[in-house]
Amino acid sequence: MKFILTTTICLMAFFAVAQEKGINFQNNLTWAQVKEKAKKENKYIFVDCYTTWCVPCKVMAKEVFPQPEVADFFNEKFVSIALQFDETKLDNADIKRWRAEVKRFDKEYKINAYPTYLFFSPDGAVVHSVIGGSDSKAFLIKAKQALDPTTQLINLRKQYERGDRSTAFLHTFANALLQGWDSQANDVINQYLATQTDLLTKENAWFVSMATSKSTDPGFKVLTGNSEEFDKLTGAGLSSDLIGRIVFDEVVLPIVRINGVKENHGGVYVYKGEIVKNVNWDEVYAKVKEKYPAYADEILLKSKVTYYRGLNNWPKYTEEAATYVKQYSNNSNQIMTYANDIMLFADDKACLTQAADWSKKLIDSSDGAKNSWYITVYASLLYKLGNKDKGLTVVKEAIARLGDKAYGLKEVQEKMEKGGEL
Repeated sequence: MKFILTTTICLMAFFAVAQEKGINFQNNLTWAQVKEKAKKENKYIFVDCYTTWCVPCKVMAKEVFPQPEVADFFNEKFVSIALQFDETKLDNADIKRWRAEVKRFDKEYKINAYPTYLFFSPDGAVVHSVIGGSDSKAFLIKAKQALDPTTQLINLRKQYERGDRSTAFLHTFANALLQGWDSQANDVINQYLATQTDLLTKENAWFVSMATSKSTDPGFKVLTGNSEEFDKLTGAGLSSDLIGRIVFDEVVLPIVRINGVKENHGGVYVYKGEIVKNVNWDEVYAKVKEKYPAYADEILLKSKVTYYRGLNNWPKYTEEAATYVKQYSNNSNQIMTYANDIMLFADDKACLTQAADWSKKLIDSSDGAKNSWYITVYASLLYKLGNKDKGLTVVKEAIARLGDKAYGLKEVQEKMEKGGEL
């Protein structure tokens, strides 16, 4: 299974246009010819791994790749190709010709999220990887790091294997691993955090949020003991969200699933194991309260929502989520996550209506009105409920209001206007 970084939509029409006026993607060549050209011109190779349904892919190709400073830099330093990782009826001859090579890339480099950017040395060896979209300034910084032997992921990994555990090195290595969503990132970040005397700086708090996944991690005491200070640095409600996930994994999961495990698929976590049909929620609550009394009520509600998600029981999911929304109305991201799940997977009108009500309250707030994801979820719920005109109005008003910060909303508008699935 492949995972996207946000809501999925189509990419095809704009992509060729973006290439004409931006980065010169040389998909008319073969991989052997690309390597030959790179070696001859002493250039690195840049590979954009995208799909036709990936919003960040589309935003990058439409808004970042055509930027003159980006295009000039990449065309000077790289031989570039763009590889499509899904197949459609609209695929042209070049896309079809690359299909066998795409399958090899997929298997060899484990492409699990889009967009993924791979960087190869002039002799064709992969040296760096980046996952996810960014603005042009950040993207150029990442590209320059891919060219610098001191910041290339392949060299940092070798340095780590040779035993370097200096604080400065761990910091650099951790950031490089995070850019590629590498599974080694948590371990390296936690080693770095162990060298720090203050975990409540803005950067260290961010590291804590990225790498704290167990109660034994250095950041867990910060989450439980300094939640207010942590949330001021990272966002309201994040400490309770992280604590809830960890307690679910360590205390609740063994009760609600037989041989339950949590798997990481390209940054998306999936629970596996046979679901227990008749869970004793009183037992769950007692065990959580024994260890984490201050968080027991909220964790119980979240655990029930997660449980019913696993069963694909969307009416019960919505019922438990509604109880959570009522009691924890300040946790906007968690509420919108529940609304997004219902939008994506539920067909029951009552479920969709409730989720739309939660979403509307959030986007009516000053912060929510600026959040393109919140707006996308709300508009998509309206669309799925059959209220296409209202959904389009919400999207168009947001585009006019947000301007160049209307991330992905133009694509949502296009999809709605065409009448297809979101």
